[in-house]
This record gives sequence, structure tokens and C-alpha cells, in this order.
Amino acid sequence: MKNIPHTLAVTLALLAASPMAFGGGTAMPGTGIYGTEHDFVNNHVPTDGATEVGLCTICHTPHSALTTKLLWNQTLTTARFNWGVATTTGGTNLPNSANLGPSTKCLSCHDGTVAVGDVNMFNGQRQAFPTGSTIIMRFARGGNGVGYRGDMSGVHPIGVPYPLNNATGTYNGMTTGNEVILAEYIANPHSPRTSSVKLYTDDGNGVMTPGATAGTSGVECTSCHDPHNKEAQDEFFVRGKLAGSSAASGYICMQCHIK
Repeated sequence: MKNIPHTLAVTLALLAASPMAFGGGTAMPGTGIYGTEHDFVNNHVPTDGATEVGLCTICHTPHSALTTKLLWNQTLTTARFNWGVATTTGGTNLPNSANLGPSTKCLSCHDGTVAVGDVNMFNGQRQAFPTGSTIIMRFARGGNGVGYRGDMSGVHPIGVPYPLNNATGTYNGMTTGNEVILAEYIANPHSPRTSSVKLYTDDGNGVMTPGATAGTSGVECTSCHDPHNKEAQDEFFVRGKLAGSSAASGYICMQCHIK
């Protein structure tokens, strides 16, 4: 495996420049992780048969995980974030810490501060996966694949409340802004495996769980993206379609916004 660092770095650089999110077209939306860009073992690490390990273990490990919940294996970000402004157009405050619920796990690779492969355990060894590779932050301002270390300028807000049933609410310590036009949102876009959007509920103690609850529902990275590629319908693991003109057509933006 002596060529892993070089191969991984080259692969990640190519990914940053590529519009494809599914391994060279070998995987299709909704078919699972294998062959996608989240399949780090088969797409990014050369193997000789004897050293190949499970495709889940870059993020999850059955032993020596960093947390029991989700058996998380990738080092979590501790960065602080900014969107270039303090509030949304509707006046909803934007979070600035790493306490962004489920999105924190996405940002452990995509925030520009934690190296891809900075895992606790891999293939039976601690820190056996090559680290220090270029971070893929493809949603960052500039779009050149280089991490911006917490700069979320121009990125759709996460860790913010969703106006479920066209009512205000509080999520992740943020409350719906006074200027938000509630009627411009789908009342309840959350319906697992039948809808394109996945909302989360904040229990008030900083624990976010899947599901929509009046007054405490919010948006995370995985509201629009399915990192496991089971409910994805288009590239970039998107839960809806990247093109369209209506909610009925599957267009992802229209699953929440009425325009």
C-alpha cells in the first residue's frame, strides 16, 4: 500500500475538478455507496486483495469508534463557521460553531480543516489510513476544491430552523427571522423515502434526530443530500433532481421553496 498517499491525493484532486459524484458513472443514484465517491476503499485506495477492507469503515468502525452513536470513525471538526453575513434575508440568525447537528459529520471531511482519512481506526490499526490529503470542499466559494476553513459564504444555510406547517420555530439555538415569508415554504416536505427532503428535530439539548416536529424542525446537509446514496435521485447524492421547474418534477429547490 506504499502508493496510497500519492494515489489518494491525485484522486481527490481529480474529484475536485470533476462534476461527477458517482464513481466515473459506475454507480447510479439510489444504488448504495459502492462505486460512488464516498466509496473510499474501492475508488480511492489501491488494493491487492489482502489489504482491502469494508467500504463503510472510513466513517464508521465497529471497534474503537470516537463515539458509540453511529460508531463514528472520522475526526470531527472543531472549526467555527461563517456565511459572510450574520443572518439570512429573512432575518434568521446563522450558526457559527461546529455544533451543527448531523452536519458536523459531513463537515469532518468537507470543512477544510480536517484531513480526509483522519480516522481513529482503519483495517485494524489506529490512524492507518493516509491523512493530510487535499480537502474536498466542493461547495466552497470559488469552487476549486480547496478548503476554505470555515468560510461558508454563498452556501445554503444549515443548522437553521425550517418553518414546518408554515409556522416559526427554533432549531440549534436559532429562531425563524421576523422577515421570513412563511407562505413561501412547503408546509411539510419531510416524508422518509417518499419525499426528496429530510428534516431533523432538535430536542432542546443539542441532540438532533431525523423527523419533523412542529416548532423544532431544522435543515442539515443531509436534508438535501444522502451520503449513503440510497434515497439520492441525482448527482452529488442529491435527494431531488438538479433540473426541473416544480415540486412534482422532483426539482430539489421546489421541495421546500414555493416560487
